[in-house]
Amino acid sequence: MELDRIDHRILSVLRENADLPNTALAAQVGLSPSACLRRVARLKQEGVIRRIVAVIDPGHLDRKLSAVVTVALDRHGPEYRRDFVARVKRESAVSQCYMVAGEVSCVVVVQVADMDEYTALADRLFHADSNIKAFTTHWVMSTTKQEISGSVA
Repeated sequence: MELDRIDHRILSVLRENADLPNTALAAQVGLSPSACLRRVARLKQEGVIRRIVAVIDPGHLDRKLSAVVTVALDRHGPEYRRDFVARVKRESAVSQCYMVAGEVSCVVVVQVADMDEYTALADRLFHADSNIKAFTTHWVMSTTKQEISGSVA
């Protein structure tokens, strides 16, 4: 699917506020409400918009500590990635997981209540996995931009 200028404007507005009523979205992008609704439906049908989510402040869920964990896998075959991703998906403290190329194999974003919860998570997810060569935890001091991406693949 080829996206035109209006599609990109719709996506830009929705990225900032996906809860915007269709009439307000249409006004912001210069379309009639019915044309805007058709465009958004097409973007969803074509998979450009994969899902609409709520961005929840982890502090309101008593998960005030955020960390970015870089993980180096020892073996990189599809079965090893699948096993790791399956375990990551089961962890409620994990909000995002990216399989990446470079010095590390994976970047995991976690929100935990305290160090005890993180230690238990690290034991389950990283220490207990013989395929994890190393992992490094980077504690988040502040967030300047937050973006939601797709689900873990």
